[in-house]
Amino acid sequence: MKTLFTTILITLFAACPGWAQDENDDEVTYVKHKKTKYRHRGRIKTLTGNGYHSGGFGAVSFRSSDFQNETIIMAGFRGGWIINRTLAIGLEGHGLIPTAEFENLLPDRDAVLLGGYGGMFLEPILFSNEIVHVTFPVAAGAGWLGFHDDWEDNEPEDEEIIDDDVFWYVEPGVAVEINIARHFRIALGMSKRFTQDLDLDFASSGDFENMNYFLTLKFGRF
Repeated sequence: MKTLFTTILITLFAACPGWAQDENDDEVTYVKHKKTKYRHRGRIKTLTGNGYHSGGFGAVSFRSSDFQNETIIMAGFRGGWIINRTLAIGLEGHGLIPTAEFENLLPDRDAVLLGGYGGMFLEPILFSNEIVHVTFPVAAGAGWLGFHDDWEDNEPEDEEIIDDDVFWYVEPGVAVEINIARHFRIALGMSKRFTQDLDLDFASSGDFENMNYFLTLKFGRF
């Protein structure tokens, strides 16, 4: 029995250095983890941080709005850079299709509405990887708007600009976007256009500040 007891004590003393080493290892690991934790806590997170993704797209867009109780149709383009699938930055431009006609704007002279506008846009994107997600485009820039003699009803020699002006605009909006395919998306939405310095003799600035309803077809690397 005495021999057995002596053997157990020798075994325990031999294991002690291992325990001490394990405890030291645990302490080193904890300190290292603690330092890493504090180091990460002080790191600034950016759009181009870990997991950065860059994409881009080009799009054609069609808009419908009202002007002096007439429906106006616009066609345009959009192109942008997509950062981390959360923000798009780019350029856009839209032009009026001359379908809105105005009779007797001047005596015996009918007119059509012409014009266009364009600038830069920012478009925050929520849940881009989901089949249906939401975007919030905001655009700003400059444009031109005017009344032109209706070439269908007036003599060719009488065709000229009747009234026109240039303006600034800001246009915030919201859209529901659908992922049709990996490189193709459709956006349906609405926006509100606000203008500045638009001064027409035959229209007020508010006539061009109605709601827009748009359809956008996007092609690119999302």
